Amino acid sequence: EGAGAGLMEGFGHDEPGNAWGLGSRVFSRELDELLAAMRDGPAALRDLGQELTRVLGRAETPARPGPPAFVEQLSLDIDKVIEREAERGVPPSTPFVKAIFFVLCWTLDRIYEGRPIPKFWVLETIARLPYFSYITVLHLYESLGWWRTPQLRLVHNAEEDNELHHLLIMESLGGNCEWFDRFLAQHAALAYYWVVVGLFVANPSLAYNFSLLVEEHAFMTYAQFVEENRSVLEKVPAPPVATSYYRTGDLYFFDKFQTSRGHGGPPRRPPCDTLLDVFSNIRDDELEHVLTMGACQDWWAGSGPSPLHAPERETLGARGDWRRWAAEVAALERRPDGPGHSGGA
Repeated sequence: EGAGAGLMEGFGHDEPGNAWGLGSRVFSRELDELLAAMRDGPAALRDLGQELTRVLGRAETPARPGPPAFVEQLSLDIDKVIEREAERGVPPSTPFVKAIFFVLCWTLDRIYEGRPIPKFWVLETIARLPYFSYITVLHLYESLGWWRTPQLRLVHNAEEDNELHHLLIMESLGGNCEWFDRFLAQHAALAYYWVVVGLFVANPSLAYNFSLLVEEHAFMTYAQFVEENRSVLEKVPAPPVATSYYRTGDLYFFDKFQTSRGHGGPPRRPPCDTLLDVFSNIRDDELEHVLTMGACQDWWAGSGPSPLHAPERETLGARGDWRRWAAEVAALERRPDGPGHSGGA
């Protein structure tokens, strides 16, 4: 069956429920998988895992399926990623944002050395959180009547949907098989969400700059990964979740997040037959995120145009159209036979 099938059975098709039901169900499942990981782990943990399983009265469930065998052949040279970043140049930022960014990158590079697919899964789990943060704050501003921009929220929804599909692709390759990886990614993502919320409230341009750094690093990382593993990736067919997202499914969100592409031009329709195509597409997606985050950063700072194309900015009607309509309604109200006048003696 493989990792992907286990993922869909265990997580993608859960029945809904209230917060207590959802939380307790996931906690119970993760507890069983933690105990299974301990029982299958080093000798120092094996006996403890057996004892905890007995004391807690848990059944000895097997660990989830591991990744496909070919994943062991994949590699990622971090030093070459750093060289690529040095050649391209890291986007300018403040010392505060750079410090958080470099700590994040250094930690992931060291923990996941020699394990590129789990690293990508963790990276994608974290990378989609800023879009949740932006949407949260934009919803708050709209609810308070401070500012309304549904078009920008739609772009961020499309960006989050893109990162979600990257995440699902990594899950199909077994990126989330290990309990520790899931624990680290989910807790880091929760902290990252609130950091970006705070940044976006205090300084939206800085929040977008943070995402720009993360997406730039992801672009460079995937570029190195594709070049380094071309001979392996071109032999493996693309997983169904990738072909659906890039070729055969509903492509509305896929088209929507690519704000750098001119409105009215030909849509991007990349090939998606092999894993080489898939990771090349992910690499190119990350570049689209870089361009969009850069445009958002400059726009909020007052030094660049809107990241939205004119037709998107006017989906609720152009300002001139609203003024003409208001003038027509006002003139209609003044007419003797207008809706504001009633007949009578």
